[in-house]
Amino acid sequence: MRKVLLIFLAAATLSSFAADTKVQGYLVDMACAREEGSRPDFGIKHSKECLQMPECVESGYGVLTADKKIIAFDAAGNEQAKKFIADLKKNTDIKVTVTGTVTGGSMTVNKIELQ
Repeated sequence: MRKVLLIFLAAATLSSFAADTKVQGYLVDMACAREEGSRPDFGIKHSKECLQMPECVESGYGVLTADKKIIAFDAAGNEQAKKFIADLKKNTDIKVTVTGTVTGGSMTVNKIELQ
């Protein structure tokens, strides 16, 4: 029993030290990013209007990095993105810094900030 408790405490301690990662790029919806994300001007021209279209909202959100990688947000991150987009004052060139934990091609989002 004592061994199990020590293993549990060690795992909990290690997970609390997992550092947040900051990812910079363009806020995009996954539908458009999968289809057009490799275009050189896609990120800068992708619009708030598009991000709010029903099919784009449904596809979820992510960040398109400078090297054209797309990192998808988790469900809570998608909700944060919806609120962030609703409050945006600009229509294009939506460069963001997203803070959270990246696992493979997805991200648990803690914060989204405009660059």
